Amino acid sequence: MKFETVANLVGQVPFISHGNAKYLYNLIVRERLSNILELGVAHGTATCFMAAALDEIGGGSITCVDLLEAKDAFEPSVEAQLQKTGLAEFATIHRMQTGYTWFLHDEIARNSTNHACRQVYDLCIIDGPKNWTIDGAAFFMVDKLLKHGGWIVFDDYHWTYGAADLRRSSTDGVTHRDLSKTELETPHIREVVELLVRQHPHYGRVVVLGDSDWALAQKTMSEDKQYSFEYRESIRSMLLGALHKIFRRLKGGGR
Repeated sequence: MKFETVANLVGQVPFISHGNAKYLYNLIVRERLSNILELGVAHGTATCFMAAALDEIGGGSITCVDLLEAKDAFEPSVEAQLQKTGLAEFATIHRMQTGYTWFLHDEIARNSTNHACRQVYDLCIIDGPKNWTIDGAAFFMVDKLLKHGGWIVFDDYHWTYGAADLRRSSTDGVTHRDLSKTELETPHIREVVELLVRQHPHYGRVVVLGDSDWALAQKTMSEDKQYSFEYRESIRSMLLGALHKIFRRLKGGGR
């Protein structure tokens, strides 16, 4: 399915911007990333864009993982959006009691033989609680399942609990009042990328998309490290996009 077609169907539903959706769609099509793991689903808008890209390249699958308690929190649901786009065949939804790290435990166990884990995924999206402990651990678990040449996408590179605390008292099971001042003010995903991913010997290419709040890492298994901080839009469009994102979240009670 063409990008414009799926954008017309789900493009107004949060939580992925038009620019990020286009970037992700093009990445999947260009590199033919056919086996995808999505950790954190919400409305499933990103799921639909990825499913459309798989349809465009002729096949593939998305394994989607989210909290069980979030099933009724998002309207429209991922199931409804996949049904609307006619792309449900590409995605399997898993709802977990405690989140995606235990799903990763099960997935590693399922793919392990003789104390070695089979690498099965071409792409993983990490977009959950935005927490150093949870997502730091998730990164190391995903690494065991990610193929050579595969990609990890981290959302919310600049996000902080302190900013979220203006709207709610907890995020995906993490209670804000339990965190220290430093934990509240520090972007956890930024720390995961800078202190864990960039230093990991498997990841030779790291790209931070400064205008989109995304960071990507490719499993190159190379000692030749490449790091870039990119802006794809003008400052004006970046500010308008940020304001639009804040408005949508305040209006819909989203992340």
